[in-house]
Amino acid sequence: MKIKKYVARNMPEALQQVREDLGDEAVILNTRQIRRNNRFNLHDEARVEVTAAFDESTAAPPVEAEEARKQIAPLAAQKYAVQSDLPIQPESLEAPPPQSQSHHQPRAASRIEEAQRGGEDNHRAVENVEIARELRHLREVVARVDKRASAGIVLPHTLERLSDRMHSMGLAEEIIRSVVQKLLQGLDGEALDDRRLVAERAVGLLVESLPKSKDIIKIGRRRKIIGFIGASGAGKTTAMAKIAAGFAMKRKDRIVLVTTDDKRVGALDQSRTFAEVIGVPLEVAYDGEEIKAILKRYEAAQLVLIDTGGCGPHDRQAWEHQRQLLEVAGADEVQVVLDGLNSLDHMLDVIEASAVFAQRRLLFTKMDEVVRPGAVLSAAVRSGLSTSYLVAGSEVPGAIEVGDLPKLVEKMIGTAAVSLKGGG
Repeated sequence: MKIKKYVARNMPEALQQVREDLGDEAVILNTRQIRRNNRFNLHDEARVEVTAAFDESTAAPPVEAEEARKQIAPLAAQKYAVQSDLPIQPESLEAPPPQSQSHHQPRAASRIEEAQRGGEDNHRAVENVEIARELRHLREVVARVDKRASAGIVLPHTLERLSDRMHSMGLAEEIIRSVVQKLLQGLDGEALDDRRLVAERAVGLLVESLPKSKDIIKIGRRRKIIGFIGASGAGKTTAMAKIAAGFAMKRKDRIVLVTTDDKRVGALDQSRTFAEVIGVPLEVAYDGEEIKAILKRYEAAQLVLIDTGGCGPHDRQAWEHQRQLLEVAGADEVQVVLDGLNSLDHMLDVIEASAVFAQRRLLFTKMDEVVRPGAVLSAAVRSGLSTSYLVAGSEVPGAIEVGDLPKLVEKMIGTAAVSLKGGG
């Protein structure tokens, strides 16, 4: 990888230097204006500094978009008058040949032209880690663009920017493809250029695909028994304590906490601390008989919350043990606790492993640290399970709310709508 800086009197001159030295495949990493008569610029007029990079090892991404082309290319051609070199009839689709290097030149050239139009002051030094991060992001964007191009898919600019935004936020590929397909079906001509309309429709489509959120059933005359399961470190104990604290504000004398975690170091001490803070009893049970005894001892309790030990998604023996314990307890439902920072694949593995339980709901933790909520939204859509709560902090009580996933969608797409305004 080559990373170089170029200083010139103006942006066109600097970009010409980049082209001559690195070629049209160069990626602009940073631009800034250097004020005149300072230690970085001894001239009497301001200068422009451009930092560019070129990775000679970067190869064209593989073509794996036949399914996407079947679904989207015909719609794009019909709805947006797209002319493609490739046939769009499903029965005649064939994988296109590998793309040559010249395939990338128009896209790379457009990036340089965009930098020429929109160079802004930026006085921060370029750190290597930031350069690497930016390169990874640019490679992902270019790979997606090349994949669409190789599949004969040319999207309207606003829809393309929205699609890239959803990708960058971690939303699953098939969900993005479904949204794009429905937008192409539902909008025509100028409507596809209306950024606000496209964003609003995208929000609506994603919200429609989400299962409705459901918090724990309200305490009534019949006792409710809720189990908490998930991988180690997901935040089961803290989530249980937060829920207990919320109900304890009104019915402290009717709530019991039970822990069955005999693996994690400090698990019992943590549970005891939470119980003392909330002001509710804590019991320990490691087998079915102990659970039966506890439930008999607290017959008047209206809410029993059972915290289980962490289970890896492939530890079938541990999952079966937890199932047996909660079956003996007569659990009304199970909260599948998922770390919001985990990958979508890991979330889906845990959800699949939890299928041994009948009544399940999703509970996402560490949402205050989540920057890209796409994995959380995708897990909810793919599983079809309702989301009960979102935990956004470690303090007890507090920092927990009903699992209103549509808010996450609005934040994600709303941000996309704002970013589209700057896309020209």
